[in-house]
Amino acid sequence: MLTQASVDARLLTTCRLTAKALSAGHRLFIQAENEADALACDEWLWTFKPETFVPHHRIGDGQFILAPVLIGLKTPPEADGILINLSQRQPQGLAQFQRILEIIGHDETSKQAGRQRWQFYKQQGFSLDKHTL
Repeated sequence: MLTQASVDARLLTTCRLTAKALSAGHRLFIQAENEADALACDEWLWTFKPETFVPHHRIGDGQFILAPVLIGLKTPPEADGILINLSQRQPQGLAQFQRILEIIGHDETSKQAGRQRWQFYKQQGFSLDKHTL
């Protein structure tokens, strides 16, 4: 859970986690809430750290490219590795992923949706950890 409420804090955290996971050899799928959020995430990955290149592809942006980082609204069959959920929706295809990271904003709506997903993951038998960033 983030201690700051801004959209920029969520995207910066996502970019940092993505770069760290990518440097460790993981593939990622970032689930965005809507097309505007997917585009913002795409732009942040290009610019958040000028000396670092994060190869990624926003699903629906031209011909599909199987990049190590995919951004979209729903889980594509090609996605695996780590899922970062930026949306209020529960991700689909959970069995495809080794790890799921939820980026939960500081606002009450995000917290409540996060609590509901937490309960779902718990009921499914996932091992859960909470980190405040």
